[in-house]
Amino acid sequence: MNSTIISSRYARSLMDLAIEQNSLEKIGSDMSLIKKVCGENMILNAIMRNPNINIGSKKNIVRDLFGKEVDKLTLDFIILLIEKRRIVYLKEIANEFKNLYNIQKGIKVATIYVARSIENNAKDRIIHLLEKEFSCKIELIEKIDTSVIGGFKIVIDDKIYDASISKQLQQLKKSFAKNLYEKGF
Repeated sequence: MNSTIISSRYARSLMDLAIEQNSLEKIGSDMSLIKKVCGENMILNAIMRNPNINIGSKKNIVRDLFGKEVDKLTLDFIILLIEKRRIVYLKEIANEFKNLYNIQKGIKVATIYVARSIENNAKDRIIHLLEKEFSCKIELIEKIDTSVIGGFKIVIDDKIYDASISKQLQQLKKSFAKNLYEKGF
């Protein structure tokens, strides 16, 4: 079965359970933590993907690692994934859960590309302007991209607002490519 289908089904099931048990906020923060851990801890990923390590050992590792940090529902969900041999999809499930959570809460994710890190007050102003423009809560993700040179580029939904110097240079180059003047000599 396709990993996208699997992660979508498990994330939807966890979302439904979290809503049913009125613990959506806690499960949302748990899944963000799991997403972060799965992205940063390659040893954990290797252990969970290794078929030679038995299920009991994997359960114990997960209990030791997440037992005190996450809600019981989240821990039981991860244990279920281990038992069903679907633990290899944990990061994808966490990503899909985050997407479903954002939809449920009316949050849009905006990615801002900048040449160097921006200050918190500038981020707050950008978030405020985007929330005003899109009439919803905005989660801003900052990514450093030196090809921007200066300024910024914001991607939200299917819209791109490009106020970067590299874009302005491209437009300038394009305008110079059009020869509006012919030599009169």
